[in-house]
Amino acid sequence: MVYIDKTQMEQVEYLFNQSAQGLHLLFDNASIRRVLSKPTEEMDFFTFENVNRIQKLLSDFIAKDSLTAKKDFLEMLDQETYDLLLRTYFNIVENSIFEQNNLKH
Repeated sequence: MVYIDKTQMEQVEYLFNQSAQGLHLLFDNASIRRVLSKPTEEMDFFTFENVNRIQKLLSDFIAKDSLTAKKDFLEMLDQETYDLLLRTYFNIVENSIFEQNNLKH
């Protein structure tokens, strides 16, 4: 289990908020377009096997103490893992946007 302190959580919340406003500090637009243009099913994103992998990957990512460390972490990942983390990151961003929206159907 990875411990995430308050400062790390505030930093990642800041990054999520920036992405929700269209300012992507960690991912380049070409990668975002490439990954998010694929249907989620193509990545087997929501499989039971991926849950632990995603949780560990996201925890390790969040635990990095600076923006530079997070970028370095992303650069170390193989393409499949990078794509999985990018998809997870933007899934969280999208869900936070929906939660903040007071107009619900």
